[in-house]
Amino acid sequence: MRVYLEFAKKSFQNNIVYRMDYFAGVINAIVMIFVNLAIWKAIYEEEETLEGVQFKMLATYIVLSFLMQVLYIMDEYFIESKVRSGLISADMIKPINFRLYVFSYNLGTMIFRLIMQLLPALIISIFLFKLLPPFSIIMLTYFVISGLLGYLVLYNLNFIVWVSSFWFYWTFSLVTIKDAAVMIFSGALIPLWFLPQGLVDFIKLTPFDSIFYTPIRIYLGMVPENEIVASLVKQMIWVFVLFGIGQLLWRAATKKLVVQGG
Repeated sequence: MRVYLEFAKKSFQNNIVYRMDYFAGVINAIVMIFVNLAIWKAIYEEEETLEGVQFKMLATYIVLSFLMQVLYIMDEYFIESKVRSGLISADMIKPINFRLYVFSYNLGTMIFRLIMQLLPALIISIFLFKLLPPFSIIMLTYFVISGLLGYLVLYNLNFIVWVSSFWFYWTFSLVTIKDAAVMIFSGALIPLWFLPQGLVDFIKLTPFDSIFYTPIRIYLGMVPENEIVASLVKQMIWVFVLFGIGQLLWRAATKKLVVQGG
C-alpha cells in the first residue's frame, strides 16, 4: 500500500510545479459560478421561487456543483497515452496493481485540487455568493461521505471509458460523449428538479444522479433523514457495479494488449 501512497504523493508534487494552473483553476471556478448565477438570476427575474425552489437554495446548488467539478477533474487520457506510447507494456510487468496505480495517480491530483483550489474557492464563495450553511453537522458529514462516493462513481465510470483505449486508437469522442452525459444527467449543469419527471425517473435508474445530484440534495436538506442511508447505499452499489464492469473490461484488455506505436 505504501507504494501507491508514493504514487499519489508524486502526482500531488507534479501538480504543485504548475502553480499558474492553481491560480487559473480558482479564478475559473469563481468566474463560472458568477456567470451561471447571473443567468439563473435573469431566469428568476423578480420571483422568489421557481418550481418551488428559492433562489438562495438554487444559488447554493450551483456553487456546490462547480466546486465539486473542480475536485472531480481527472486525467482523461492517462491510460490512452500509455497505450499509444507503448509504456503500458512496462507497467504491466511491474509488481504493482495497475488499477490501483491509476487510482493513486488521480487521488493525488484530487488532494491537490482539494487543498490548493477547492478550499480557496470555497472560502471566496461563502462571502461572495452567500453560500447557505448545511442544516447540521450531521448533514455536512453525510454530504462529505456522499461526495466521496460520488467521486468514486465518476471515477469508475471514467475508467470504463479510459480502458476502451485498448480497442480505440483515439478516445476523445467517447470522452466527450461521456462528459456531456455526466454534465446533463448528473445535475452538474442543471438541477434535475427542472427536468421533465419522466426523464428524471429514467436518470435515477442510472449512476449519473449519484455523482452530483445526490450529495448536493443531502447538503440542502432535500433528502429526508430516513432516506439518506438508502441514498448512500445506492451510491455504493453503483460504485461496485461500475468497478465490476471496469474489472471485466480490464481483464479483456490485458488479454488483447496491442500496443499502438511501441
